[in-house]
Amino acid sequence: MFPEQEFESEDDESWQVSYLDIITIILGFLIILLSVSQIAKTEFSSLSTLFGENSDRTEYITTPVEEIQEELEALLQPQIEQGRLELIRDLNDIRIRFRSDDFYPSGSATMQGAGLDLLNHVLRAFQQTSYNDFSIDVEGHTDNVPISSDVYPSNWELSTARASNVVKYFNRMGIDENRLEASGFADSRPLIQFDSFGNPFAATKEKNRRVVLRLYYTTEGLQRQATQEALAVRDNQQTNTEKPVTEQNQPVSTAEQLAQEISQISSSNQQRNTAPATDTPTETPTEEEVPNVVNPAVSESDSEDELPFIPSAFDQGTQCGFIVQTGSFQSLSTGFQVAENSENKSGYEFEVSYNNSLYSVRSNRLGSLSNALFVQDMVASSLDDPTVGLVHQCYQTPRAAPGTLTYQIQFGAFRSEENALNYTIDVLEKYGIQTYMNRKGSTYLVVAGPYNSRETVVEQLQSFKNSGVTERIFIRSTEGSVKEYNFVYQLQLASYTSQSEAQAAAQRITTSLGTAVNVTQNNEGAFYVLTERIVDWDEATELFSRAQQSDLNLDPVIYYLEYL
Repeated sequence: MFPEQEFESEDDESWQVSYLDIITIILGFLIILLSVSQIAKTEFSSLSTLFGENSDRTEYITTPVEEIQEELEALLQPQIEQGRLELIRDLNDIRIRFRSDDFYPSGSATMQGAGLDLLNHVLRAFQQTSYNDFSIDVEGHTDNVPISSDVYPSNWELSTARASNVVKYFNRMGIDENRLEASGFADSRPLIQFDSFGNPFAATKEKNRRVVLRLYYTTEGLQRQATQEALAVRDNQQTNTEKPVTEQNQPVSTAEQLAQEISQISSSNQQRNTAPATDTPTETPTEEEVPNVVNPAVSESDSEDELPFIPSAFDQGTQCGFIVQTGSFQSLSTGFQVAENSENKSGYEFEVSYNNSLYSVRSNRLGSLSNALFVQDMVASSLDDPTVGLVHQCYQTPRAAPGTLTYQIQFGAFRSEENALNYTIDVLEKYGIQTYMNRKGSTYLVVAGPYNSRETVVEQLQSFKNSGVTERIFIRSTEGSVKEYNFVYQLQLASYTSQSEAQAAAQRITTSLGTAVNVTQNNEGAFYVLTERIVDWDEATELFSRAQQSDLNLDPVIYYLEYL
């Protein structure tokens, strides 16, 4: 009844036909939707507007490497033809290669004039390119000859120091530090050259000693570039009713004729007055500036409770010392005059310090109190000025104490970075003087230096003038040598060899002058009558005058208790 028969085997892939039919229907549906819809070009400018904010990181932005390369090759063509530098394309990077021997002597990281000249030409080219927002990695490379010195134990330290010095120079010339980095590779990346047949061979040691600028774009830089371009488009679309500010291409600062002032030194005793310092010092002196000598004072808002711990005048230790101070002034040129006058009359050397308020004329540091008092008495007698005081410095480490100033010679100040850079090139080509650009706020200063002593900078200033510089140049202090120190005051009224004499004198002084005093013994065995610490300078000088004019036969000395 049921004959045996073979059943057809089921096709395991028959489902694909139905699946493809469904896909075809969906595709046709999407085509119909697209044909009836309208897409405005302004609805999205990148994939991020279609797929959400997370796709911002994958948005493609092109880098203008080709444009930068072409412009730099045109701007640096003379230096390239002279063989002073090479410009190489490396994928999305540009490398500017210099010979290290043009920059540094053997075993040194002190930059030579030829290297600075090349860097100035490169900086000028950077300013003239259409794109100047790329990052710069400065690479230092050495040959394989080992070095071992106290400063550079190996080629790693030497190559890093050389790269770092170029970075510091670029930063001083106005390139943002966020765009700069330094890399030292020692001899770990020697160059490989190729002959005319394409065979590789190792480069010479001279070739391997090199400094390389790698110009590149970071992801953050590309995003910043895209943002700036978008903002520029938006700003161009807006109506700007303000008048543009006219660029000033001439130096905006004027200078004092310092050499002339120094030759007309007058006695500091005739210039001195007791007015408290309330005005901010003028950082860029002008011809109209009248030297104004003032004495230091802390702010009236300061009180004993608000001050940090400040040792008494005779609290001595291994880190404490004394300095003779002949005055404080609002003008650097006045400080120079008084320093030279003090040296000529007393025979002691004096330098100038600055505490963001006043320029102070000071002697070298003296470790012994008795020696400091002897020098103070000699200087006060030589200058016929009893108010010459002693600065008491007592810090945890000697490096924490404020030092003397270092100096720069300023040639001009500009509102435009490009104009300042061009001016450095002009000064070099016209007078043979190496200067650099230093940004201060919104102003670009063209300066030379630094110089470590007052005598050196004055001699250099005169040398620049003798070389034919007709512009008005002057001396200014470098910012790195300024410390924000201040003073409170304490008076030494008398000294005795016995404690009983000192205590008896203290009672008479309290009764006569109406001020609290105490007796203190120093580590050399002498007993001194000291006042309490005084915050106000006027109060200190008023008490000094009363003590000097009293019939108690006192010999007062003002101590400046210095603190940061």
